[in-house]
Amino acid sequence: MTASSNASDPGPTRALLALGLAGAAQVVVYVALGGWDLYRGRPDLAVVLALTAFAFYLVGIHAAQRTSGSSALVLAIGFGVLFRAALIGDPPFLSDDYYRYLWDGAVGLQGINPYRYAPIDPRLADLDAALRTSVNHPAVPTIYPPLAQLVFLAVAAAGAGWLGLKTVWLVCDAAIAGILYRLVPSRHRLASWMIYWWSPLVVVEVAWNAHLDLLGVLPLVISLWLVSSERPRSVALGVAIAAAALVKYFAALVLPAAARVGRPARVVAAFLITAVLLYLPYAGAGSALFEGLATYARHWRFNESVYGVLAATLPSPWAAKTLATAVVVLIAVQAVRNEWSLERAVFWIVGAVLLLAPTVHPWYLLWMVPLVAIRFNRAWLYLSGSVLTAYYGLEPFLERGNWPQPWWTRLIIYGPFFVLLAVDAWQGSWCQTAWQVITGRSRSSP
Repeated sequence: MTASSNASDPGPTRALLALGLAGAAQVVVYVALGGWDLYRGRPDLAVVLALTAFAFYLVGIHAAQRTSGSSALVLAIGFGVLFRAALIGDPPFLSDDYYRYLWDGAVGLQGINPYRYAPIDPRLADLDAALRTSVNHPAVPTIYPPLAQLVFLAVAAAGAGWLGLKTVWLVCDAAIAGILYRLVPSRHRLASWMIYWWSPLVVVEVAWNAHLDLLGVLPLVISLWLVSSERPRSVALGVAIAAAALVKYFAALVLPAAARVGRPARVVAAFLITAVLLYLPYAGAGSALFEGLATYARHWRFNESVYGVLAATLPSPWAAKTLATAVVVLIAVQAVRNEWSLERAVFWIVGAVLLLAPTVHPWYLLWMVPLVAIRFNRAWLYLSGSVLTAYYGLEPFLERGNWPQPWWTRLIIYGPFFVLLAVDAWQGSWCQTAWQVITGRSRSSP
């Protein structure tokens, strides 16, 4: 009787149907984003559509927990491809960062060091005027590290424009998805993997808005795959961490934890050699190499969470940034002292950076989505969708150059996130980890 009942259980079939309906609904939403003029001139409507996709995404993940097999996997893969296909041919709309990518590539193609001059520098007046006037913050030199610059240069050499950028990022996207399928927990593997592959944040920020972050996320995920083997390859591990850091500098904080897992001298040497080799073509800029980054660090502030509390309570922004940096460094140090796994160290370091940063644009959360797939956390899963609400203030920015952020958007973005984080801390191991960070030892230590 029991075997017969299990065989005729309609649950998996219903779950498969729910999975298909959730996927189809998201396709409709992404087609609306990419093909209709409903929201043109009204970015707030695009935000509503993106959040609608997130709701269907959660339904799909829930359905995937109750089904398995090749049919479910084929559906999941196929719909993920359709989500991206619906937006890849549409120009980026919610962000104009891609103009800077194209500008840096065009400058490099002329044999000019992109770190040396800001776009408005008169010495660059002969370059593409239309492109130059589209770059945001044209008085600030580039902030993007060398690996990103080399990709910008390659896209410019191919004459591929924003579609070429999207193509490169989506190749990284597919590679991340392939590696993650091996890294996610075997229990509920499909649902865990779909946290990344179906993520509206990934679809919107990469397939539509053409943000570069997956270029750095890929080597970070590769580093997790390298240490999952019985004999981690130390040189490859050092190269991978360097590649991630040369897209977004904060990834260098992972180096100590990675060095502990492999052979420290080899990991660090590979990291340093890779960094030096990639910086050599741009070394002629001298101190200007980090001028744009320094300007960004001094003046940019948007959609912050914990940093906002620090800035409101401490006497100066410098004090707030110093304390925030010290906390992140402390976490990186304690990850080594307490011999955390690289996966755990990366999760905590990336999470701390996002919570303590003065600026948290939606696409910054792309660094966390693969980690949530590997190491499920409902608070960060929520934040990966709610952060899209930060685009609500884009309309006045497009009209007047001023991007206000209404108080209620941060309440939506961070309110439930911190509640879920507190519940998880109470129920799970977060309190233990926090204790280790603060004291440098476990609670059971004498």
